[in-house]
Amino acid sequence: MLYDALVHSYNIATARLGLALGVPAVTDTLRALGAERPFSDYPSLLLGAVNFSPLEVTQMYHTLAAGGFRTPLRAIRAVLTADGRPLQRYPLSVTRVVDHKPLYLLNSALRGVTREGTGRGVQAYLPAGMVVAGKTGTSDELRDSWFAGFSENYVAAVWLGLDDNRPAGLTGARGALRVWGDMLSRLETHSLSAAAPDGVDTLWVDQRNGLRSDDDCPYSVQLPFIAGSQPGQHSACELEVMDE
Repeated sequence: MLYDALVHSYNIATARLGLALGVPAVTDTLRALGAERPFSDYPSLLLGAVNFSPLEVTQMYHTLAAGGFRTPLRAIRAVLTADGRPLQRYPLSVTRVVDHKPLYLLNSALRGVTREGTGRGVQAYLPAGMVVAGKTGTSDELRDSWFAGFSENYVAAVWLGLDDNRPAGLTGARGALRVWGDMLSRLETHSLSAAAPDGVDTLWVDQRNGLRSDDDCPYSVQLPFIAGSQPGQHSACELEVMDE
């Protein structure tokens, strides 16, 4: 399932999905999320072959964390005089750029990354039961180690690498994730809410075939579906387990 592919970083499945949707559709989404630098619509983009800075990645993850609303990141909110009077203010700009229903499905998978996937090591830094969402990233020959994610009240992206582009020798899980987790552990972090929005149903499905199942099926997992897109067939998981 696509859920497993994202949670466990099975990148071939991600690349095939991107090709099926069309690379221009993927780049349009990246730009909607907040990517501003020019980049080409090459298929290699589907595997992360784009030179984004940690600030740019944080901007895109901020849009994910905000439920599809993009707010440009900034370091200055206002300029004050010596006695505290405002000289200049910079009002926030908030724009809905992504439909909240498919975004909830993506964020649900990002929560799965930190619960059971390549980012599960972050749990060692957080209080028991704390829910966060995020994604590891590792470039060829271990040159770059990435982790980007968010809690209910913080968004952050961490990159570890060398300025001369030599291999750093770290995967996303062994490098950047540890920095991210340590940073969040020092902040007053709030757990993510898992409440599904209107128009999204949460169902039990058989992880082996994507069909509907009961919660007592050994291979069942709870996943969100946009209303009308859920599988109609039921898995005979109990019979299959008996046959094994």
